[in-house]
Amino acid sequence: MRPRRPAPPSERTAAARRAARGRRPSRPLLVLLALLLLGWAGAQSYQWRDVVQDVTLEADGSAVVQDTRTLWTSGDFGEAFICVGHDAGQTVTLLPETAALGPGPSWHAYSQPCDHGTEVVVHMDRRIQERRVHFAYRLSGTMDAYTDVVQWYWNLIQLDHPVILGYRLTVHAPGPMAAPFDAYVHRYANPEQPTVRLSDDRSTLSVAFERIPAGDGVEVRYLMDPTLFTLNGTRPGLRDLLRNEQEHVAEQARNRLVERVRSHWLWGLLPLLAVIWLGNGVGRDYRRYGREPSVPSMRYPFEPPSDLPPAAVTALLMQTFSSTSMGPAFFATIMDLARRGYGSFVPKGRRFEMQLDPGRSDADLEPFERDVLEYLRAAARTHRRGDPDFLEFNELKAYSKRHGATFVKAWGKRVRDWVEAQRGGALISPESRQASRRWTGTALVTALLLGLGAFVGHGAARALFGVGAGLALLATAVASAALPAWREELAPEIYGWRGFRRTLTDYTRMKDAPLDFFGLWDVYYCYAAALGVADRYLKTVARAAPLAGADEAMMLQRGAWLGAHPGSGIQSLSSMAAQIQSLSSALTAASASASSGGSSSGGGGGGGGGGSSGGR
Repeated sequence: MRPRRPAPPSERTAAARRAARGRRPSRPLLVLLALLLLGWAGAQSYQWRDVVQDVTLEADGSAVVQDTRTLWTSGDFGEAFICVGHDAGQTVTLLPETAALGPGPSWHAYSQPCDHGTEVVVHMDRRIQERRVHFAYRLSGTMDAYTDVVQWYWNLIQLDHPVILGYRLTVHAPGPMAAPFDAYVHRYANPEQPTVRLSDDRSTLSVAFERIPAGDGVEVRYLMDPTLFTLNGTRPGLRDLLRNEQEHVAEQARNRLVERVRSHWLWGLLPLLAVIWLGNGVGRDYRRYGREPSVPSMRYPFEPPSDLPPAAVTALLMQTFSSTSMGPAFFATIMDLARRGYGSFVPKGRRFEMQLDPGRSDADLEPFERDVLEYLRAAARTHRRGDPDFLEFNELKAYSKRHGATFVKAWGKRVRDWVEAQRGGALISPESRQASRRWTGTALVTALLLGLGAFVGHGAARALFGVGAGLALLATAVASAALPAWREELAPEIYGWRGFRRTLTDYTRMKDAPLDFFGLWDVYYCYAAALGVADRYLKTVARAAPLAGADEAMMLQRGAWLGAHPGSGIQSLSSMAAQIQSLSSALTAASASASSGGSSSGGGGGGGGGGSSGGR
């Protein structure tokens, strides 16, 4: 006789007076099953329909299961299966009645081992969407014999199953019985009250559900007269088994009370008050500290507001700094170094090559610009043909794969530190920074507490706590993004760079720009790269320059460092823009690594059975 775990919560079924109800499966299991089922349903969903099970308990201790059901799927299947879970001393034998019913393709039935049990399968010769099937199998070794009772304790529905629409179960004992022999049904967490009937002579149990959700089972515990069986027990057990069921009936009553308390809508006042408190606090501090300074500024200036290096512009415009967002700054610095004579580009088809100038002094460079130049030189030194000043596409690409992410992470922080040192400290006001940190942390803790409330709550209370946790997370994002505000003395420069970015991409404004603007188009290209609008800027300037009367030959001459030199085949601004875009794409691909910043429990578990079912 195999050992039993404590029996699940249940309700007596005698004379159809009570429906059974099981203890909830553990919540982590429910969450895991829900996530798995959601992902599974997104690809293909299954349903068992009109499940009819007829179980005959025989005098020798066997149980013959006749299980008829329809498998439906949103896609198609080639096999319908049931994996019957069982212990090592138990066996499942497939019976010849197993078949596919009704019209459809040819089929054959077989059984095979599955996880913790035996699988019975009906295989179709071609894939279909729906078919009714009949599983017939014999269970051996599933009854427990005592001197005063024989117990059959079994889960008829596998926990890992698609939703079941329509379920009827009939269990036949070997003969009539009288009190105190009885039957019990455990329904796990299924909220539906089943229809349960026990015949007057207690020999036939009937159970019906309209629906059985995925993850729920139907567990039957039948306590029968031992005189009906040829099994022999060695010790009494009826008293202990009845006491076990009575204990769980009392536990079920306590669980119902706890569930009513946990699901009461009044608990929803807590998340409501917490959200109101968060919203009021964040809103109050936004009005106090988070509003950006109001200063006059041009919406479409034709000049940058300051002479910052391109990389510093990228770092300046981030209130919440992130090194992983410094990719445009890294790219813009490479372009600016070439523009200033530290190297020149030699595009050859889709390849990228750069001739560095080793003799040029780097004394005029800022420290972070010197770091990028040294990065390029280090990549060039990997050149196997012996030229340490000639950087090829593949060299930069290979070097960046090994060193790019680490370099940019530290380099971006150095750029930001340089900007803050130049601008007298942190870029956002101390009051707004403090308020942002305070409310971001408070909202996050509140979200965690409300999430815990949703975890332990039930019904309406769970839903209200879940909504409250979501709103608290939203408050976390709002506090982090909206409360920081620029220092008032920095606002004109910040707004000026934002306006200049608009100018660089607005054709209707740029065509009216003064000629000096087009005379510095290559300088502004580096700023456009730092601002993340390089390609749009090139297209815009190529269209606007002729209308503004700019000297096209002069503009081409200024682009010599980008490969627009005599003999390159570039004869117009449009062809130059296309060439530069091709070059920038190659350079971005070569330095991609650097610029990216890095690359079941159930009704109590007392019964046997379980497993899985479905189609495949």
